[in-house]
Amino acid sequence: MLHGSLAEPETYALLTVDSVWRRAFDWVLQLPADAPLGEVELQGREMFASIQEYPTLARHEARFESHQEHVDLQFTLFGGEAIEWMPRGQLGPDGPFANDVQFWLPPPDPITTLAQTAGRFAIFFPADAHRPKVRLTGHDRVRKGVIKIRRHLIH
Repeated sequence: MLHGSLAEPETYALLTVDSVWRRAFDWVLQLPADAPLGEVELQGREMFASIQEYPTLARHEARFESHQEHVDLQFTLFGGEAIEWMPRGQLGPDGPFANDVQFWLPPPDPITTLAQTAGRFAIFFPADAHRPKVRLTGHDRVRKGVIKIRRHLIH
């Protein structure tokens, strides 16, 4: 898992040596806060973005998840949410794996909580279980983007 600020390029500059990450971050940086909801293909279904907006939830209402085939680059356009993180190997499955999503039973205490507000980003790799949608103090809604990048594209 990586977490940083889009306003501080040094937090992601080393990634952009790779053309896939450069394309992803270039696209995010030109995106307006009021970008329309929906999906945009950046490289077919190999790399695509989803712009979403939703109300945040109480911690116990949100679920941990991870993916096998995709890496998530999540970024906040406005509002905010907490995203909790934990290595997926420390969690037990909560149902079957389907559609590149495995849900996980929550631990008693997460290892790390990320405060995702406008201009923040987080990258979740297949080994990273993450619980988005958690209410962050002062924010009851979030508008965010998620770029899904197929693992084989990343060098």
